Order: sequence, then C-alpha cells, then structure tokens
Amino acid sequence: MKKFKFPLWGISQRGTKNKGYAILFTIVIVSAVSVITAGLTNAVYKQLILSSLAKDSQSAFYQADTASDCALYADRVEGAKIPINIITTGGSWTCGVSSLTVTPISGGYKIYPIDESSSDPCFRIDVTKNTITIPGTTKTTIKAKGYNICNTSNLRTVEREIQIDYDEQI
Repeated sequence: MKKFKFPLWGISQRGTKNKGYAILFTIVIVSAVSVITAGLTNAVYKQLILSSLAKDSQSAFYQADTASDCALYADRVEGAKIPINIITTGGSWTCGVSSLTVTPISGGYKIYPIDESSSDPCFRIDVTKNTITIPGTTKTTIKAKGYNICNTSNLRTVEREIQIDYDEQI
C-alpha cells in the first residue's frame, strides 16, 4: 500500500488522528492558569483595600483624639479658653498647627477646619453647653470627629468620633 501525501504539506493521512491535541491541551492549561491568576489577583486587591482602610481608620481616630484634646484644653484650662467673643460672634482659632473656624450655634459652638476641601487629615469639633436641673451646673458635650481626608464628599473618607460629656460648676 502506497502512502498518500498531501501535495502542499507533506503529511500522511496516518498522522491525522492526533491533530489538535497539543493545541487543546495548551488551551486547557492556559485557561486554568488564567483562572488561578485572576483569583489570586482578586484576593490580593481585597487585602490591599482592607489594609488601606485600617490605615485610614487609624488616621481618622488620631485626628478625633487630637480634636478632643484641643477642645478639652480650650474649655477646661483657664489660660487657653477660646475667647468668649469668638464663641459668640465667630472667628478663627488655632489648635496646634490647625487653623480653625469657630461658628456659634444655639447652646454652644462648632470648630471646623478653614479648608474643608483638603485631602489632608483634619478634625471638626462640636461643643454644646446646657444648664441642667441643678442650679449653677452646666453639662458640656464635646463631639470630636476625625477624618483621614478633610473633604467629606470623597468616597475614601473615613470618620471616627469621640464624645466627651462632663458637668461643671459655674
């Protein structure tokens, strides 16, 4: 029996049964490796997001802690009180290296950063003072909010709040 050769390729008919097996095997292996790579990439991405969130949360908490210290110091230490005219009419005040705007509200005041669109960490303080039933006693509530990004409309902004309540004799 004479072997028949294809005129252009020189391949015998006898070898045609196994054609394409190597390509199919290669496609299966490449697909499996691609699926594994995609899964690992997704897991790594999620871990990066979680570690970033933990760092941002810590930064926001430190800002809130700093804000509560500033507010307590300004409210409780006689020589560092915010001047009464700023509390009643508004103005600017500096706590550490932060330049802040003081805005009077009913029963207290708010302290906000001057540049609220900044991408730097910052804090905001809300102080309310209420006279309670015991004559001459004022209940003070300090809400110190810390942010990892001062621009609160940014989706990556993390907020942490510390609230301090205390009573003082007037």
